[in-house]
Amino acid sequence: MTTTSTNQGGAVPVTDTASAPVVVVDDLSISYAAGRREVPVVRGAGFEIAAGRALGLVGESGSGKSTVARTLLAHLRRGSRIVGGSVRVAGDDVFALDERARRALRGGTAALVAQNAGQALTPSMRVGRQLREALESHGLPGGHDRVLELVRHVRLPDPETIVRRYPHQLSGGQQQRIAIAMAVAARPQLLVLDEPTTALDVVTQSAVLELIRDLAVELDMAILLVSHDLGVVSSMADEIAVMRDGVIVEHRPTAELFADPQHEYTRELLASIPRVHLGDGDRAGESGRDARSLRGTLSGIAHAAHVRAAQVLAVARGEESAGDSGAQAAPRAGSTEPVVAEPVVAARDLVVRYGRGLPAAVDGVSLEIGRRETLAVVGESGSGKSTLATAMAGLIPAESGAFSFRGAAGLEGDLTQSVGRRSADLRRAVQLIFQNADTSLNPRRTVGAAIARPLKLFTGSSSPDRVAELLVEVGLTPDFAARLPAQLSGGQRQRVGIARALAAGPELIIADEITTALDVRVQAGVLELLTRLRDEKGLSCLFISHDLAVVRGVADRVAVMTGGRIVEVGPADRVFGGPNHPYTRTLLDATLDPGTTELPGVGDGRVRWRDADGWTDHGGGHHVKNWEAQ
Repeated sequence: MTTTSTNQGGAVPVTDTASAPVVVVDDLSISYAAGRREVPVVRGAGFEIAAGRALGLVGESGSGKSTVARTLLAHLRRGSRIVGGSVRVAGDDVFALDERARRALRGGTAALVAQNAGQALTPSMRVGRQLREALESHGLPGGHDRVLELVRHVRLPDPETIVRRYPHQLSGGQQQRIAIAMAVAARPQLLVLDEPTTALDVVTQSAVLELIRDLAVELDMAILLVSHDLGVVSSMADEIAVMRDGVIVEHRPTAELFADPQHEYTRELLASIPRVHLGDGDRAGESGRDARSLRGTLSGIAHAAHVRAAQVLAVARGEESAGDSGAQAAPRAGSTEPVVAEPVVAARDLVVRYGRGLPAAVDGVSLEIGRRETLAVVGESGSGKSTLATAMAGLIPAESGAFSFRGAAGLEGDLTQSVGRRSADLRRAVQLIFQNADTSLNPRRTVGAAIARPLKLFTGSSSPDRVAELLVEVGLTPDFAARLPAQLSGGQRQRVGIARALAAGPELIIADEITTALDVRVQAGVLELLTRLRDEKGLSCLFISHDLAVVRGVADRVAVMTGGRIVEVGPADRVFGGPNHPYTRTLLDATLDPGTTELPGVGDGRVRWRDADGWTDHGGGHHVKNWEAQ
């Protein structure tokens, strides 16, 4: 979205404007109280956003970007205060407004679309009623026709049905569209987007971003987009401000920043980002080497933390430094060496459904996972990939088909059984790392207690030394055992989740969207950690993700799911190199690589192919389900 013909990045031209900017942040400084001292979290931030323009605010977790964004709605977290500077929206100093004026600001002049629409919506209230309240709270008519008009405005089908549903009856993309409808109900001058597409698959993400762009053009809104996804930011923002430790270290037009980043931190961020699309000349021959080169570039992030933590533990025990053990890792994902043929997991015609009479969530799936192999399963929301992971973990039983596990030392088990009916050895061998580490850790238990519990359950012992060793293995220091989850960053919590899974001594790890909410450098560290642990411990891994760039960097093989079925499977470099099933091509085309300044066209979302009998073998283990146009 840009205002002049000299576009430096962003979606489409809006309108020329010489009026006063909608947003003026001037030399803003914010501090948090920490006991008797104050900790600065934002220092001297400043920028302007005019109507019809979009500014992207990027940086790692803790950089201060969300803190700055929330100030545009006169919001400060408890214990924080403005130390200096000002924030003006539509000409008003937002922190000088009285309570009534602030209520008019929030949702009226400025509106927020939060990261998790599912949590932002009231679960016990129908969607239509929530939209009506959004209108009436700002003195606007909230009749049934106006509510339906809002639903149509955000391009949801069958508005009469949608407004009668509760939030949990909507998909993630539908929930986000309802949140957007509530935000634009009063036609605000400013829209603040805080990680609005983090949990969405690439196809849904493209559709939501296109909707936001078109609404911004129609309503001539100023937009502040906060995101760690630089592909999203580059396609939506006219300018980008990069934050680090509360300071804006670089602020430039989008295309210029990606073409020639000036600050070292900006260059580090761009180097940490996995990419899906390669140059045309590189596509066939370089794809595997590109993924391996990326992993090599990022490996130091996790390895350095691991070495530092190991040295702390070694010093505490009076041992030699653990940094030069001489141990060599096995070949990494993407290696040209063949994967061991014997599968750890084998599924044949697997069917899983959530209730009698409901369509199958997993419908006739057949797959294998080899030893020391990472199989990634990708697809849009509702494709069945997480249901497959849930069934493998035993949290939902399979209806039919074969689903077997064959581990070391002759351990065999039936994975069609629920976890309660599995043997202790099988439960130990198959471990799940949850998507959201925030909710999977007990907020009242220390990190040490969270890790000690599976240790005690599966090994009979939970010594502090073993807890410390597990923390070191995941790149944390032993003193983390005494901390509570609230005292950890998102990346640190996810590492604790990995340590908890490792406590059982598993042979198969199920990683379900474990990097969804992490910024790029933290994500890189967690992914490298997972790869290193797989190599060192000989683990197999089922990796569920909607992020194709991440998958390209970590997977040996990729299976593509839609409608509960696998339509393509093969080595990662061959799947990403093509030829592809049309659904796989849709996913690849919808992926936003950093530096992309245009949104991909996702069309009307209609499927224009149907299954045909059989598979096509493209060689090298690459198989594509036959299809025909419709």
